[in-house]
Amino acid sequence: MPLDTEFRDYVLEQLSGMGKFETKNMFGGTAVMRNGAAFAKIKHGVLWLKVDDSNIIDFIKQGMAQYTYGKDNSRKLNFYETPAEVLEDGDMLIRWATKACEAAIRTRK
Repeated sequence: MPLDTEFRDYVLEQLSGMGKFETKNMFGGTAVMRNGAAFAKIKHGVLWLKVDDSNIIDFIKQGMAQYTYGKDNSRKLNFYETPAEVLEDGDMLIRWATKACEAAIRTRK
């Protein structure tokens, strides 16, 4: 599936107030990283944010889907879909993305 550059550009603009981060196009999507730790993925027209025990409940309360892949979608990553109302509110998105960045740094292998 081709990269949705319009959606990617929108997400990156929404995240611009967060400060410095890097992007890397990979596997048909874009990884968003800080200090080498991927805290977000932009793929299939969705922003996926990194979770750990500190922020997963925010996504579960919203009923958001976990990122899955593979032929039968049985493989899971600790990234969850971002709620639309969070994505559309730049300040709220930065708060959620900051938590995701902290989770990515804590869980980096």
